[in-house]
Amino acid sequence: MKVSKYLFLILACIIWIIGLSPSLYSKIVSLGFIEDGYQYGDLYRLSNLSAFRDPREQCTDYVPPTKASAGKKVHLYTIGDSFTEKQRIGKQDFVVDSYTYVKWDNFLHIKLDTTETNILLLESVERHFRQKMATPIRTLIADTATFEAKYEEARVMQKLDNAFKASLTHDRLDGLLFQNEIFLTLKQWKADFNRAVFGRVNNSVTAVNGGRDLVYYMDTDTTITSSFYELSQSEVDTIVTNVNKSADFADSLGFNQVILSIIPNKVSVLDPEYQHYNGLIERVYHHPRLQVPHIDVLADYRKMGRAAYLRGDSHWTCDGRALWLNRVNTLINMLVAPD
Repeated sequence: MKVSKYLFLILACIIWIIGLSPSLYSKIVSLGFIEDGYQYGDLYRLSNLSAFRDPREQCTDYVPPTKASAGKKVHLYTIGDSFTEKQRIGKQDFVVDSYTYVKWDNFLHIKLDTTETNILLLESVERHFRQKMATPIRTLIADTATFEAKYEEARVMQKLDNAFKASLTHDRLDGLLFQNEIFLTLKQWKADFNRAVFGRVNNSVTAVNGGRDLVYYMDTDTTITSSFYELSQSEVDTIVTNVNKSADFADSLGFNQVILSIIPNKVSVLDPEYQHYNGLIERVYHHPRLQVPHIDVLADYRKMGRAAYLRGDSHWTCDGRALWLNRVNTLINMLVAPD
């Protein structure tokens, strides 16, 4: 009995340590000991509704177009979010010779090779674009070498805060203990019952199109992240000014071209009439003072409808991804093609 108590205490300590350590948790997930909680989509993870249980789709069939003939090698740098993170997008998807990705929250110390054509892609999902462009970009830092510095590494106290932050620790413990098939089934029964009997879903998601589709709550919230939050013309002007200033800053570092891409919120594609759509993407792209080329997929995604986004996730399908990649690659080929 005494041995059992100690074994239980040791097991509890191990679980708690894993819950506190983002790197240890990620390692255990990468080794396949547990699922990351997103195997059926981020919206399913939040809602646990059986109708939106959508097994993860690995997109491996995309073949980029032929690379345009150019005298210089092409190096693409991307400042992006979850749509372009390494699990979804990589060098093999672009008509380039080398590729560097950095998250908006981190810093890229950079020394450009001026013998190459250097292109900077600014990619942001619609819900966070207004916040990203409240000021010009600050992610790039001129240096004597190129390397990425994570925001957490820059501030030790921030790293400690993240380890003990209740919501983050809760997510890791939930993934460690309750994202297996047994507990997911129980959660699913509860979520389906609440929806069928009380018409309630988890407040982290929003049911749209009469409940046929599910989107992330930020897409429809009453804050700046929403597709329906009021957007003044003066704010659009400021956003465009900051995009242009970002391009000027990139030019001062030695970049040859800057490309802008705003990925539409899922609700902006599937149910733009949910409320009064603020038209953020079109208003920025059609602004007369915008000085950078852009990737516009909103109209095409609306034509695709549900084929553009995963049913149980806020991210695109393989078809939606392929359409975006084709647009980016076509533009890159145009930019680097000989005159």
